[in-house]
Amino acid sequence: MAEISVVIPVYNQADALSYTLDGFTEQAGPYRDTPIIVVDDGSDEPIESVVRSYTEQLPLTYKRITRSGRANARNQGAAQVDEGIVVFCDADRIPAPDFLMAHHQAHLHGGDPLVIGQVREIYVSNSAARREEIAAICRTPRLQRVPQYCRLVYQIYDRYGNPQAQIPWISTFSGNMSISKARLAQLGGFDETFREWGFEHFEFGYRAFLQGVPFRYQSEAVNIHLAHRRYGPSYEELIRNSHRLFLEKHPDPVVERFLDFMLGRLSLQELAGCAAVGQEQPLFANEQPLYVRITNF
Repeated sequence: MAEISVVIPVYNQADALSYTLDGFTEQAGPYRDTPIIVVDDGSDEPIESVVRSYTEQLPLTYKRITRSGRANARNQGAAQVDEGIVVFCDADRIPAPDFLMAHHQAHLHGGDPLVIGQVREIYVSNSAARREEIAAICRTPRLQRVPQYCRLVYQIYDRYGNPQAQIPWISTFSGNMSISKARLAQLGGFDETFREWGFEHFEFGYRAFLQGVPFRYQSEAVNIHLAHRRYGPSYEELIRNSHRLFLEKHPDPVVERFLDFMLGRLSLQELAGCAAVGQEQPLFANEQPLYVRITNF
């Protein structure tokens, strides 16, 4: 089995992290022994204590850094990995029992791909006091849902997990993805210019796409997002700020139009058409125009 390591960036999500680490104790077979690096991005909450409580069950490494954003946290975690496959899982994403096995199997087909897993989501208030209920929901797929944006972009892929359009980078969800350490190093990791919530994952995927890295969607690599209320700037403000950085780095027409797509003004089909100028237009199983609903983020 090719070596696999997990990187979990975390900022002030101690309760969620405990659920996620619980999920890794339930991984199938030898995958329970997968090394996990938790990168604490300058949290105020007792992240180290949570990690310490699982050290007898999981091969954990804890690394605390000065608050600097998710891109740097992921890079710092990946720097602890010498070789093999790096699986990125966010601290509020509970892995299903076959999560690591499915990511690993997707890499066995060759091509050294960037693998995108399936994100699901549950809504539970006061999660710290409802551990048994959350565990039961995580064992019951019908009580979970695939977020609207994810459902939208997964339609880029055919039933074999291969992209049908020239925009697979819009599915680069770094909370559930894997890539070889060699590929990650070749791409230069995540752009640490992105410090707030934003598009560092899309920008990373776009660079990978430009360099010819094959994308693969592995629908069986499921992790379950513990949805939570966000505070601070509106999503639209965050999207506009992140897009500005993205476009400065890649002043390409499809990147420019990506903002309209994210704000629900351009359909998925139209965005795919922007990327396929002069080429055969991609086909989608859903013939109705597909739009992002920003309230879903």
